[in-house]
Amino acid sequence: MISPPLTAQKLLNDLGWLQPGDLSLEEIAFSLDGIIKYSPLTGSSGRILMNKESAIITVDSNISYEAKRNWVTAHEIGHLCLHNGLTPLFSDTEKTLSDWYKNGSQEQQANDFAAELLMPSSLFKQKAGGHRLSISLIQDLAQYFNVSLTTTFLRYRLLGDFPVMIVFIEDGLVKWKQHTPGFPFEYLPYGSKVPVYSVAGDLFYHGTSADTPEKVDAIEWFPEDFQIKFKSQWKLWEQCYRVSENGILSCLWTF
Repeated sequence: MISPPLTAQKLLNDLGWLQPGDLSLEEIAFSLDGIIKYSPLTGSSGRILMNKESAIITVDSNISYEAKRNWVTAHEIGHLCLHNGLTPLFSDTEKTLSDWYKNGSQEQQANDFAAELLMPSSLFKQKAGGHRLSISLIQDLAQYFNVSLTTTFLRYRLLGDFPVMIVFIEDGLVKWKQHTPGFPFEYLPYGSKVPVYSVAGDLFYHGTSADTPEKVDAIEWFPEDFQIKFKSQWKLWEQCYRVSENGILSCLWTF
């Protein structure tokens, strides 16, 4: 079975990449006989047209946020490395790019590849290791790797040293969650409504968002968790982002 992270690692090693800035994504694509161009796209953020000899990656020129543009580009390079020969065309929308929960899918594989290409595991661990999770840490890491805060939170969940839970909400309902083994609460049913008295609730119900993490009562998110009877007074940090028109990503972590 193809390992997207190992494929990305091998690519970086073969190119002599050591740190962000060593090579542009355009140069990486060129090394794979791929060309990146920026043009207005309708209905998708990026697409790739490829055959055995070459590839053309098109990234929506309307994307002004460089970190998002980098993610879309790296995702398409993932398709080039992992899926050449399966189909000549991949066209990626906001929906497919946020499908972190579909294990084994080609979109998930391209996401995993992109995460490793932009934030190699060994370097991320070196930068994040031993540091307690905080918004300043996430901001520093996001700036260093030139990726979004959301992408950095998801990477920290895998590689960081302290407990965190990532919750994806769509149309006001919990669609998936990912958490580190040490996170104190686990029971959050799929399909449950976003808590009213939470940062995600403020964004979904009232359209208001906070630029910095806010304290929330753990019982708001985990009223049915077995541990809440012992930790009913616990509070968590919550940071929330809109990742698509009807999708919200909420990051929860302990003090």
